Amino acid sequence: QEEFFHTFNELHNSHKQVVLTSDRPASEIAKLQERLVSRFQWGMVASISAPGLETRIAILRRKAQDRGIDLPSELAEFIGSRIARNVRNLEGAITRIEGYMRMSPAKRVLDIPAVERLLHDILVEEASHTLTVEIIQRCVAEHYRIQLSDMTSKRRMQNIAFPRQVAMYLSTQLTGLSLVAIGQAYGGRDHGTVIHARKTVGNQMEVDTNVRRSVEFLKTQLSANRS
Repeated sequence: QEEFFHTFNELHNSHKQVVLTSDRPASEIAKLQERLVSRFQWGMVASISAPGLETRIAILRRKAQDRGIDLPSELAEFIGSRIARNVRNLEGAITRIEGYMRMSPAKRVLDIPAVERLLHDILVEEASHTLTVEIIQRCVAEHYRIQLSDMTSKRRMQNIAFPRQVAMYLSTQLTGLSLVAIGQAYGGRDHGTVIHARKTVGNQMEVDTNVRRSVEFLKTQLSANRS
């Protein structure tokens, strides 16, 4: 770290561009010297996440348009909601649809059942990456360095309770489960506890930059794992 510190200063003083990547914010990297943390935070910090549903739909429409395919909105939404891993899979889906339509365009019906048949293997592979509450719990527990069992325990110490609330918050954001189902996955808690956790974390993100960065980082990491 000593050598890197001086190298960084030399590059910075020479007005050179420095680009660094990591799997977590600098302030949360274990054993990283404070002087390096402060320098890493001088510049722009940005998280890179997988494209959201609206972006995926826009990509599908653009790819289809480029190939002269009339892709109905309901099909673009269906494909975009089922394929969330990467742009390559989206482009692969359009390639298959293009081939399907060119084989006998007058007799081909492009609807959801047809798309499901065409993209069966891709959709099955995508489904295997579905994000679960357990995956979220494990990721958050590792991030905050607590035991996975703490996610479902009755322990209320702040260093355990808040990470558990973060996991609940992310579960409401990243899964399609009901509040009741999420509560059950956290040691049989009721939906009111999940609502409280969501509100607490949301409020903390508004007033505490470190909390916001941590939660956004976790959300990005989980989305990338799903994608």
